[in-house]
Amino acid sequence: MIMAPARETPPAAERRPAPGGRGAERGRRTPVPTGSDRDDLADREATSSRPRPAAGGARSGSGGGERGSADGVVTGILPVAAPAAGSGRQRRDARESAWTEPAGGGSLPHRATDWIIEHWGAKPGRHPYLPVALVAFAATLALVAWLLGPAQHDESNVAAADPTPTQAVPSPAGEAPTPTQPAAPTQRAASSGAGAVSAVGRVERADTASLFPSGVAAHSMAEVRAWAEFRGSPVDVAVTYTERNSWDAIVNPWMGRTFASYPGDLVISVPLFPDEGPQKGSLTACAAGDYDARWRQFGRWLVAQGRGDSFVRLGWEFNGDWFAWRASENPGAYVQCFRNASSAIKATSPKARIDWNLNAHGPGYRDAFSIYPGDNYVDVIGIDSYDQYPPSYTVGDFERQCNDSDGLCQVISFARQHNKLFSVPEWGVVSQQDTKAKMNAGGDNPLYIQQMFSVFQRNADILAYEAYFSEGASGNVRSSLVNPNQHPNSSATYQRLW
Repeated sequence: MIMAPARETPPAAERRPAPGGRGAERGRRTPVPTGSDRDDLADREATSSRPRPAAGGARSGSGGGERGSADGVVTGILPVAAPAAGSGRQRRDARESAWTEPAGGGSLPHRATDWIIEHWGAKPGRHPYLPVALVAFAATLALVAWLLGPAQHDESNVAAADPTPTQAVPSPAGEAPTPTQPAAPTQRAASSGAGAVSAVGRVERADTASLFPSGVAAHSMAEVRAWAEFRGSPVDVAVTYTERNSWDAIVNPWMGRTFASYPGDLVISVPLFPDEGPQKGSLTACAAGDYDARWRQFGRWLVAQGRGDSFVRLGWEFNGDWFAWRASENPGAYVQCFRNASSAIKATSPKARIDWNLNAHGPGYRDAFSIYPGDNYVDVIGIDSYDQYPPSYTVGDFERQCNDSDGLCQVISFARQHNKLFSVPEWGVVSQQDTKAKMNAGGDNPLYIQQMFSVFQRNADILAYEAYFSEGASGNVRSSLVNPNQHPNSSATYQRLW
């Protein structure tokens, strides 16, 4: 359903610091001994019978997960390269064998050299100073490695080196959800590109100071002023219609002069070709490109009038059976005709906003979405929706017809899927007297007014504009809410809401 309220995004909650492991206490390394200390240590180790603890083994720092390998190398956060001497046990054995007291006694200062002499084969009393120095240096390195090794495996030291893990900051709380979309249209044409989000940028809505742009169908500035006075708010858009009997009436239309002083946006309804008179056209000729030059001329007219960004309602209500450009006559030709006209207009008026406008529940072509011209040729998905065929006496009635094939809710869904705006260029209540619909119309129906307002309000983020069709002539819809007021209850509801 599309009736989910569109709420403003509330302010984002403050970002809290990312939770991490608490900082561990930093351990102390064993100080490196001096030269005299080494001699004392050698004496103690040579005479001591206590076994040394084996190096290595698994340990866990405060952060968890740091482990010692078999050779004493810490894996994980703080890796330590293994010395070339081999494993911890091998290093320990090397240190012990280097400092084992040699047989035959001798004074302490000469034990090491005597042992070297014995193993190297030198004569007593002549000490090989270079080999002695090298062996002493190697023994010193082994001792330092042994002294530093336990400090690196000490649990408190590993913990001190363990930084607090970096964690992703959670999304701010309280974000408003995306407004609920209406049910997706049931069918799609493979050529329409439906189902994929459009890469074409979305155009701007009509200018407004209200929640959504609103207007009226009008033939004069007097009608615009009367509507603004009736509802007590400005008219953002005026929906107008060109004549249809010649190309000159189409590409140089009358509203340029009549609405020259109008500050709002114009919606210009134009046929795809003249539908009467000697210049009467056809879909096949339009699809062949025969009218492209005419549409380029129309684009130049828009720019010359200072209306280059107008909404162009091109071949409106194409899925009905009452206009010469009806799609049911030749769907393929209709699609190509629309593409040609749209491209030609944009060639000379790039900011023009092309409105692809179907009729709700049109009898001529029930699956309008299957002949969608494509995202590159359409800026706005429009629909004319009246309270008829069927009327909406209850909220349930309204929702069913809205979500039915080619209904308003379907248009909103389709627009969202294609990253487009939607529009309602014509809508209104329909009289049951002197109209074609008769009892298939809702008559004076304030519920319909209320439900339409709710749809506009809840989907205001992509509503290009909406315009009430206030017309009182017999034989049409007789929807007038003012001058004359043919539906007093509906009129009062409209005034209250708008």
